[in-house]
Amino acid sequence: MSQPRIQLWNSNGIGLIILFQSGVRYSNQTGGYTCLHPEVEGVYVPLVNEMIDQEAELELYFTGPKWLGWCNEGIDCETSDYIEEVLQKSPYSRGITVNRDRLKESHEAWIYVRLPQGAELNEFVGFEGTEAILTWENSD
Repeated sequence: MSQPRIQLWNSNGIGLIILFQSGVRYSNQTGGYTCLHPEVEGVYVPLVNEMIDQEAELELYFTGPKWLGWCNEGIDCETSDYIEEVLQKSPYSRGITVNRDRLKESHEAWIYVRLPQGAELNEFVGFEGTEAILTWENSD
């Protein structure tokens, strides 16, 4: 029997899929106009901040002049820097960093990140230093 799967296609705001043996797989439509459907096992934590629309900022960036909606074959350091800048705007995502070792595996709405070392964010405890995927609604 295959593992249960939750499709995040209609989720609002940004969220994390913490890579963790949970018995549940998460998938999202990603990659801009390419409409990829990657999936991983983990636990999902929404990071919505009603005061700061981080999802809108990321959507504008990935549909803007650099990517034109076609970011499906990896990201670069410039994009990583921008994503980290957006994440630092909210206390819910502050300290999360892009995993620079996995840039080629990251793409629009599916970014490999690391949780802060030695710090506890309110949404999750005991996952410090763990790898996760930052995801949001596809920008297609």
